[in-house]
Amino acid sequence: MKAAAGQKRIDLQCDITSNIEVYCDVKLIEQALINLLYNAIKYTPKDRQVMVGARKANKGDRISLYVEDKGIGIRLEDRGRIFEHFYRVDKGRSRAMGGTVSGLAIVRHIVEAHAEQVKVESRVGEGATFTIGLQLAS
Repeated sequence: MKAAAGQKRIDLQCDITSNIEVYCDVKLIEQALINLLYNAIKYTPKDRQVMVGARKANKGDRISLYVEDKGIGIRLEDRGRIFEHFYRVDKGRSRAMGGTVSGLAIVRHIVEAHAEQVKVESRVGEGATFTIGLQLAS
């Protein structure tokens, strides 16, 4: 995703240590992170930052993977629907930017296949943070 970020002069940062081990289907979680990063880059204006990272969750046996952007944000009334196939938050803007947010529906399906949830926090004009919880390997 560095090339896509570079085209928009987006500073793509990674805050994941290499010694984290989780129970998951690696290819599926990788696809979920790619989809989240794609959307973050797509909806973040030029010269801003996108961060992907991992942090320990409140429970010691869990980790939270997150993708955080400084983009356009998501209105509260849209947050419950953004994980639906073909839902458009802003119909005019989505068409102009090349599509729908179906990638988020795929993320939801991948995360649910792991018996987990994907969460979103956002403020319009300030960006969004998508979080996926996973079980740490013992």
